[in-house]
Amino acid sequence: MSEVPIVSPIRQRHLWEQIADELRSEILSGESTPGTRLITADLAERWGVSRGPVREALMALENEGIVTSTRRHGTVVGTTSIVDLEEVLSVREAIETFAAVDVCRLGDEISQADLRKLGDLLKVIEMEKDQGKYEAARNHDLDFHQFLVDLAGNSRFSGIYRQMLSQNRHHVRAIDPSRWPLVGWADMRALHYAIFDAVVAGDEQAVREAIAEHYRFARWRASEPFTDKVPPMLDPKGAR
Repeated sequence: MSEVPIVSPIRQRHLWEQIADELRSEILSGESTPGTRLITADLAERWGVSRGPVREALMALENEGIVTSTRRHGTVVGTTSIVDLEEVLSVREAIETFAAVDVCRLGDEISQADLRKLGDLLKVIEMEKDQGKYEAARNHDLDFHQFLVDLAGNSRFSGIYRQMLSQNRHHVRAIDPSRWPLVGWADMRALHYAIFDAVVAGDEQAVREAIAEHYRFARWRASEPFTDKVPPMLDPKGAR
């Protein structure tokens, strides 16, 4: 008699998680702009639910850093600033560096299929940029970094990094998408491939240098709408 395979039970998503997803999508798409008040009673009426799940959803989004709560103003969509952007990028860089070095040390434990998926994301980004689909390319850009962090197999790294990307997406709404083609796409392409090549080669020092250069340029690129800066000269290793 054949054994019945053991499968993991299907997880039921809580109502507050579904509400948080809806609100997060509206914020990250720009539908709910910075400073917009999020009134618990109104949101509960909108979705036909009690206030409890709405409060839980707003608390989760506050923990992610994309809404803020004060006694005077209640809960509002968070505003953006160059300081916030630089802090998010610093946390991203630290986590991504640790994770990427761990991936290099794992060596053959990382499957070729996963490495191909990492490389395929770069091809998708390139295709979308060529087609003028800049927002889609930007989202897949962040997916590339999240997948790299996930490969390290550290759930805490992955969870914190995912929160940072949520904040990053929120902050980047301050940049006019029509101007993104003018803000260093070609250099970013080279920097992404430098990270990818170092990971494939298992070169810890090269991956540290590639990630540091990526975030040095990302800080200029992300802050460009807030300040007049001259873009740095780049000479990334492994540029294509």
